Amino acid sequence: MLPSRTLRRFWGILRGLKSKASRLSWRTLRAVRNISYRLGLFRLPRGRAIRPSIGISVLVLALCIFLLAGGVYDVLEHPLTLLPKGGGWTFIYTGNLNVQTLLESLNVALLYSIGVIGLYMLMRSTRLVYKPRQGYLLLILGLAISFIAVYYCTTLLQEKVGITGS
Repeated sequence: MLPSRTLRRFWGILRGLKSKASRLSWRTLRAVRNISYRLGLFRLPRGRAIRPSIGISVLVLALCIFLLAGGVYDVLEHPLTLLPKGGGWTFIYTGNLNVQTLLESLNVALLYSIGVIGLYMLMRSTRLVYKPRQGYLLLILGLAISFIAVYYCTTLLQEKVGITGS
């Protein structure tokens, strides 16, 4: 056991440190108390502070749809808009996946856009927790729109390859 004189001295030192610490700024106290603050090399803003604008999001989606629908091919190759077929005209270049018409790529871009809108409606339906009727309505509508877009994209691809449904 330590002698009482040593303990009194120790407690006196602690009281002195406490009174000196109370006069320090809050930033210094935070740096002393919080080890993670002292060890942090850089600070990132909180999650809500990092929100891309709606305009940037729409531009990125439009660029992705343009690239996936074959926009680069359309710009570089200048394809035909319609093709003559036995009794009329068609916009699908059948039998070849490497060639497409301008209307075919526009049709695919429209279907991709409809699919993105359906997926966005699905995402928005999850936020309507306190309005279940609107949430379910948005969920069903988003699913229907997404399924329609996927179905027509698949049908277009099957017709392009030459697979006929039976």
